[in-house]
Amino acid sequence: MTTRGQYKGVVLLKAIAAAALFGVARASTGAAKREPEDGAGACTGDDERHSKRSDLVSYGVGYVLALLLTGTAFAVVAWGWATGTTALTIVFGLALIQAVVHFRCFLHIDLRRSHRDDLQLILFSTLIVCLMVGGTLVVLLNLRMRMM
Repeated sequence: MTTRGQYKGVVLLKAIAAAALFGVARASTGAAKREPEDGAGACTGDDERHSKRSDLVSYGVGYVLALLLTGTAFAVVAWGWATGTTALTIVFGLALIQAVVHFRCFLHIDLRRSHRDDLQLILFSTLIVCLMVGGTLVVLLNLRMRMM
């Protein structure tokens, strides 16, 4: 890697850290307050602070896990910890784990009864996308086979 490439990496790392600090500062000062729509269900001060704190912890854990998973996938490929099919399997596995981390930490989707509708919507959407991509690949591979 050249010196210029290293400098770009340092600038990118500083930008990510600044964005994370800005987000934490904004969330902790209450700059992004959520107002109840009709006034019903308003939280008391302690409940609101506890909710913000638990959200911040969830976002922080998700951010750290996402960075670790991304860095691990990058290291597997860039530093040659594994090659070929093994590297591909590891990267796909890390991608699936990262998807679960995003669902749980950032979208707050879990297996509680109140969130099952959201989870079912996401799973149905995933099924439709997989069917569309799979069908497209079948058609393209069939055309490729017929043209050879």
